[in-house]
Amino acid sequence: MWVLILLFGLSCLVMGWTCFGYYLYLRCLWLVRPRPRLPLDCDRLPFVSVIVPCYNEKDQILAKYINLREQDYPKALLEIVFADGGSTDGTLAVLEPHVQSDPTVRLVRCPEKGKINQLNYVLPQLKGEIVVNADVDGQMELDAISALAREFCRDPQVAVVGAYVYPAKPLEVDRCYWLGQNRGRLLESDVHAASIVIAVCYAFRRSLIAQFPADVVADDIYVAFEANTRGLRTVYCRDAVVSEVRGPSTHEEFFAHKFRKSNAFLREALRFLYRMPDMPKGWKMIYTTKVAQLLLLPWAGFWFLLLGVSLLTLGRYDVVLIGFGFLAVLLAATSATFRRIPTPDEGPTDFLTLLTAYVYSNFLLLATGLSYPFYRQSSSYTKVGEGGPGVASGPEPSRGE
Repeated sequence: MWVLILLFGLSCLVMGWTCFGYYLYLRCLWLVRPRPRLPLDCDRLPFVSVIVPCYNEKDQILAKYINLREQDYPKALLEIVFADGGSTDGTLAVLEPHVQSDPTVRLVRCPEKGKINQLNYVLPQLKGEIVVNADVDGQMELDAISALAREFCRDPQVAVVGAYVYPAKPLEVDRCYWLGQNRGRLLESDVHAASIVIAVCYAFRRSLIAQFPADVVADDIYVAFEANTRGLRTVYCRDAVVSEVRGPSTHEEFFAHKFRKSNAFLREALRFLYRMPDMPKGWKMIYTTKVAQLLLLPWAGFWFLLLGVSLLTLGRYDVVLIGFGFLAVLLAATSATFRRIPTPDEGPTDFLTLLTAYVYSNFLLLATGLSYPFYRQSSSYTKVGEGGPGVASGPEPSRGE
């Protein structure tokens, strides 16, 4: 019986750390030695290049153009490049009349579709010190580019800055999922470095990478991991707010969308596994926890329940109660911690929605781990809610709170 108790305890500890203890540890670090927010010390604002990868975006492209032209960033320090991957729906016909009369904006016809191909084609042509990736379906608040640029001015160690992205019209479970993810990233950023940014809108120093590796699927994961692995910082900026106007409207779309994103996150995470010995200490802890969340957490949950039932049949109610009580205390402490993290938006707080988001996320993680050796994708795929191929929006991790 002692073997069952030992395995039950190990599964309980894995769940405790990856679900709750990691965030409680970060919060304690923040309380003990909070990272000071450096004053804005910049003699000049950087020149910013905005890339908008697009493919068959006729219905949304004009709104994106207007949104970018209304940004409050100085026009003399801004270039906007629409990187089209061969649209066939009239996207160019909508965009071209505006671009022709606007010297700040360029339209580039890329020879290949797929977000990475489009980014790599355009990157060598840019003039900016800072590159902003802005997906078509992200509506940016008017000071978003300014807020992103200020983070680079505050700290020369900052190499990547992610905008705070939230879904404009989500399912309740999706909004809950996003809110938990965003609070986790903000906590990481406040203590050390955010593990990822969101591809809907993020910025990076042009000196960080010349081009993305051709086999990258999740550009947002790759760029953050590359910066953090080098000892630079990734910041998740709560002042640069962006709403994602396109998202899953049914549970079927939710599962398909999150599964694809979870698969891409795992793929990019494992790309950096061989570089672990050279990672800075703080980032190494974050990185290993993220990999454990993807690979170990769902299996730990499965064995926790299975072994718990086995111990109950053997009459060891005390062991099972201690295990469930331990996790319940951590859950309550983590929920209280997350509620104290300020965010620009709010989400559902009822217990049923929170529980549903947690169960869904773990189911997706289990499916991701089982299917990973057999499932591959590229940076060109079907948009959420649409029938045609689209440009990748990049993944957030499939870990809900």
